[in-house]
Amino acid sequence: MVFKDLDNKIYKEKNSLNLMIQRNVVIAIILNNNNEVLLQKKDLGHPWLPGKWCFFGGKLEEGSNSKDILKEILKRKIGIEVDIIKFLKTSPYKIEHSKGIEEGEDYIYLCRFNGKLSDIKLDEGAGFAFLDKKELETIPITKHSLKILKEYFESRGK
Repeated sequence: MVFKDLDNKIYKEKNSLNLMIQRNVVIAIILNNNNEVLLQKKDLGHPWLPGKWCFFGGKLEEGSNSKDILKEILKRKIGIEVDIIKFLKTSPYKIEHSKGIEEGEDYIYLCRFNGKLSDIKLDEGAGFAFLDKKELETIPITKHSLKILKEYFESRGK
């Protein structure tokens, strides 16, 4: 059985408890002037990867412009505007969590934030931080986010 909810997410019923959620998302690798990466920490009650660090981003509606959606999401979720440097790539993802499995494509953008830390106003989650490459290895970051960051740093030769 396949159905859509009110948010237009597509679900495939696996059984009475677990769902297969299919959706594409847009995410931002946001760098500050020190080339540290801005990440958010999911709160412990979040159904997807509670307590883990990950990128800021959100759902990408079918037929919408991923760059415009990313700007809207960042303004709404953290109250900032960023300079979008470039589109990096799409990357498939698959996450298992308490409600089932979510999968789709990440649309990944490289962005620059030139403002002050106090400009950031978190709308959801347990926190946020700018982290350098070494710090990324010491925090509970999602495997998928860490993979994307490693690929990004390797592509820069750093």
